[in-house]
Amino acid sequence: MPEDRIFKYNAWWPFDATDLAIEMACIQQGGIWWKDGRECGSGLEHHYNALRDILWPHLDNHRWVQLCLEETTRSKVTVLMGAGSTGKTHFAAWWGLIDYYCFPEHTCILVSSTDLRGLELRVWGEIKSLHDFATSRFDLPGHLIESKHAISTDIIDEGSIRDLRKGIIGIPCVQNGRFVGLGKYLGIKQRRMRLIADEAQFMGAGFLNAFANLDKNADFKAIVLGNPNDILDPLGRAAEPKDGWGSHMEPEKTAVWDTRFMNGRCVNLVGTDSPNFDDPEGTPARYPYLISREKIANTKAFFGEESPEYFSQCIGTMKIGSLVKRVLTRDLCTQFKANSRDIVWEGFPTKIGGLDAAYGGDRCMCGYIEFGKDTSQKTRLLIHRPEIVPLVGGGKDPEEQIAEFVKEYCKKLGITPENFFHDSTGRGSLGTALARAWSAQCNPVEFGGSPTTRPVSLDHWIWDAKQRRKRLKQCNEHYSKFVTELWFSVRYAVEADQVRGLPESVMDEFCMREWTMVKGDKREVESKQDMKTRVGRSPDEADWCSICVEGARRRGFMITRLTNAEAQERNREWLRDLKDQAITHRSHQLNYR
Repeated sequence: MPEDRIFKYNAWWPFDATDLAIEMACIQQGGIWWKDGRECGSGLEHHYNALRDILWPHLDNHRWVQLCLEETTRSKVTVLMGAGSTGKTHFAAWWGLIDYYCFPEHTCILVSSTDLRGLELRVWGEIKSLHDFATSRFDLPGHLIESKHAISTDIIDEGSIRDLRKGIIGIPCVQNGRFVGLGKYLGIKQRRMRLIADEAQFMGAGFLNAFANLDKNADFKAIVLGNPNDILDPLGRAAEPKDGWGSHMEPEKTAVWDTRFMNGRCVNLVGTDSPNFDDPEGTPARYPYLISREKIANTKAFFGEESPEYFSQCIGTMKIGSLVKRVLTRDLCTQFKANSRDIVWEGFPTKIGGLDAAYGGDRCMCGYIEFGKDTSQKTRLLIHRPEIVPLVGGGKDPEEQIAEFVKEYCKKLGITPENFFHDSTGRGSLGTALARAWSAQCNPVEFGGSPTTRPVSLDHWIWDAKQRRKRLKQCNEHYSKFVTELWFSVRYAVEADQVRGLPESVMDEFCMREWTMVKGDKREVESKQDMKTRVGRSPDEADWCSICVEGARRRGFMITRLTNAEAQERNREWLRDLKDQAITHRSHQLNYR
């Protein structure tokens, strides 16, 4: 062996090469490479581990760390989903720093979290702490710029302009209470692009759309982190198994599976399978920062074993059982082709306009659907993507702005006032504004009203003791509120294979909303406020869609799953009641031309 060289990993190195330099060079070579007919290196996982031990010798190396490292080095997109205190954020921080240290001139790492406070307290704060420790011991690339929440490769000179495309950038995705996402960073071009997406369950609906743009860079990798909350939030969609959530049982042990999203991998770190559980019960937790028996017991005692807090923070798996109490599911929409726009009308369909009004906070949605017979002689609905009504502060009254927008929108599409429907819950003056701007023939839909006497569906029959016969159950006997009836009408239309063109964003909101059984053994969808608290968004688009479907039913559209011809004739009272209410409503309105 030559005295002026070092032989390690089946390769020769300069005699003055440090262990740090050798491990970094091995990673730069891809972990394994060939030299003079020899296979050199021990693989990326080994060299990442070895470099971590050099930079941060105080860090532990347990089975969860090894599992996360194995999947991250092999996959383009890795989802680390699990209970609280499972080391997800800590792993992503040191992995990202090593990845950057080895390629400082060609790497840009975007590190996203919720707001600035969340960024500092979680992943960005962890990155800064580890970077400070490593650079205090070794000469490593990266200059911390606190004001920009960045670590830059470029040397800091007075008056110089640093190229933040080389470095690590912390990004708050929620500013002033609004989700802003990664939009302004999507134009960045770099040979090696990385994304560490923390708290993904709290991101906006379009967060995952950014991945397609980032993937245009030559070498893209992402780690998506979070605690399971809902199958339709960004974390749930990124982690969705290839065979769907419905066929994926809630694992009792840590599990790994292929995902639909970008052919990635999901690592589900189950709290009750923590490395702290590897030791006998009663012994002190070996890893105090990881979830332990004591932490689980405390959460269970305070919140209860069936609480969302316990399931999310202590178990850490997606609660698939909650799917049975969703108004719609993605599997249903796929099964009955609700998203497909493959429809050919026979003749001219009827256009129905709809409005879900909002003046502050929530979105004011306006749009239209069509219904009629297609060439297969089946009566169907075609749902078009709605628009957000633009409201300008400091100008006209919001209701006047909405009314003017509706008038022009419907005139452009040829929708008559008689075929326009709007939510009138707590907004009686909106009808007056529509009458002044357009026509008193617009139709109010009272979300907060009582359910109708329409039949629920052909699947729901009850025994009528007075009439001494079996009859179809009525909606006022099955639902607690009219809004619940409206939402389930859309579901039944989907199940009857009568819905086409259902936009993805509208479907998501239908799939997110839960329902429960209330007094009188009736169904009730959760309130808007409860849904906003649970998933971070209001179901404005789905409310709009349910208004349009109700309008179509009042104009002759029949959901075949709900009734047959005989039952329809026996249950016309609901339509006559609505007609009487409408006549009374219009008799008190003025129509300004």
